[in-house]
Amino acid sequence: PLSKLTPADKIVSTQFEQNKGKLPWPTRQGVITEKFGEHYHPVIKGVKVQNNGIDITGMGDASVRSIFDGEVSKVFAIKGSNYTVIIRHGKYYTVYHNLKEVNIGIGDKVKTKDIIGVAGKSGSADTYLVHLEIWSGLEKLNPELWIAN
Repeated sequence: PLSKLTPADKIVSTQFEQNKGKLPWPTRQGVITEKFGEHYHPVIKGVKVQNNGIDITGMGDASVRSIFDGEVSKVFAIKGSNYTVIIRHGKYYTVYHNLKEVNIGIGDKVKTKDIIGVAGKSGSADTYLVHLEIWSGLEKLNPELWIAN
């Protein structure tokens, strides 16, 4: 709840909200290859998938950047997968998944466009994939509505 936030957290939350639709992409280039929400699997007929964020795919290696000022709250790897970074922006959180390298740690302060790591590969050897989520508390938000077009 907003009432439990510190005055500084409330300011950051308000600034984050004011930048809806203007936040930078977590990579310099790329295209959205998987949209937010529930939709049919692109390959397996009749199967629905739930995406809590968006997937951005591009060519070559890509640095992954924070989309807003915040504090790193978690950095972890899931066995058999790459790293995930969670950054807190007041009541908002951004989640960056599929990083093959991470160069920040828990408690680090980051600014908009600071490099937090390197994107991991997608299925093909010459493309990368970054999964981006935006949360307001426990509510999952559509990142496409928050990042600049």
